[in-house]
Amino acid sequence: MQTPNPDVFETQCWAYRIISHPQELLAEGFDYATLGRFRKYIRWALQAAAELRICTKEEPGLLMAGFQVINSVMLAAAALLEQNEAGGEPLPNLNDPLPSKLRLLSRKDRADPYRVFRRFFKHQSPILWKQDLNRALGYALSRAAVDDTMNLLPVYWHVTCLMEAVWVVQERGKAVAKPAVEVALHSA
Repeated sequence: MQTPNPDVFETQCWAYRIISHPQELLAEGFDYATLGRFRKYIRWALQAAAELRICTKEEPGLLMAGFQVINSVMLAAAALLEQNEAGGEPLPNLNDPLPSKLRLLSRKDRADPYRVFRRFFKHQSPILWKQDLNRALGYALSRAAVDDTMNLLPVYWHVTCLMEAVWVVQERGKAVAKPAVEVALHSA
């Protein structure tokens, strides 16, 4: 009998521990790198994958680790979407944390980041997204260019939008948790 994998979000390879709560994973992921850095990792890797060159903008190990974090964040987004669809607590519709950081999300997407999650996973399953990301990373770290079966522009668009939407969810989660912590500190 095969035992279930406790590392459902595949965090041990980059966080060196198992993170089983999606919100905690988002906080840890954005502590690992900023939204802007993730955006650069995605752009650099996909640009290099489209050409006959190796990505030299970042060390290969850091780029690989960044993509592992993106993969974990994607799996956490799938879990958060499932919770949201099952009637979980919706995030309060607060003002955008820092709208200048959001480059691709529309106003509607900022208001409801789960809309981006639904669109992302409607396009492909998490398994297929993981395969596409690993394939693109493999091309980015080799002298081969991606073949005609993979269109990199939708990959860039969807993955970058997902990272921005996840960042919004994480920032709003922090904004909700912060007053609760302040109340606890003041009552002590």
